Amino acid sequence: MKELTIELNNLLKNTNGDPEIIKAIKSDKELFPFSVETRLLAYFLAIGEITYEKYSQLNSEYCKRNKYLNLFDMLPRTYGQTWGEQHIRSLFPEFIKATKENVSAEYPAFDGELDLWLDGIRIEVKACRANSTKSGGNLASRAYLHSEAKAARFKYHYQQLKPSCCNVFIWIGTCRDELIYWVLTSEELQRTGKLGSQHRNENTGVAGVGVFEGQVFMTEEELKPFLVEEKDILSAVRKKVAK
Repeated sequence: MKELTIELNNLLKNTNGDPEIIKAIKSDKELFPFSVETRLLAYFLAIGEITYEKYSQLNSEYCKRNKYLNLFDMLPRTYGQTWGEQHIRSLFPEFIKATKENVSAEYPAFDGELDLWLDGIRIEVKACRANSTKSGGNLASRAYLHSEAKAARFKYHYQQLKPSCCNVFIWIGTCRDELIYWVLTSEELQRTGKLGSQHRNENTGVAGVGVFEGQVFMTEEELKPFLVEEKDILSAVRKKVAK
């Protein structure tokens, strides 16, 4: 939003519009989809301060910067446990949703401990949204562009990781303009040395505990060895297990 705000501020500084109308637009109650910004742009169009081509350009640039902004409005459980898994399956239908009905014939021990199944490969999917922690407001208002997340050395937080229950992790990093993907095996996760205890299992990583459950905080630099392009996720999962 800040890029659009800069454009609007420049227009406001140089406009020949009626100050009273502009004041009224800024003070009127907002109700979706009639935000202050959309009403100001409509006014500038009406008085000829901007052309429709300029308006379309601003709209196109805003959509490009914010194509994943809606994901920041999702409830944590919906985003983390539902959207991420469905997103991966929409990209690669070869991944099968792990349910008793789908996998019990090949994996009788299944008890809900993994998300996806691929030819005997047990997969857990996790997603994390990149946002500023230094300012107030809702999550969407603090959402990072990918460039901002890298500049801030944002630490992606993945929780409830169970390396003893799956072969491979698919991690998704969500910025408002881009999705980033990392694929790593359970062994690779533990070798990072970043796996810490989860509040529900203080014995995470201790030998003899049946199910380890932990969490990590990692920057993109730390995750770089596991980075994959979206189109390569399926092949990366297969290659990781084939090694």
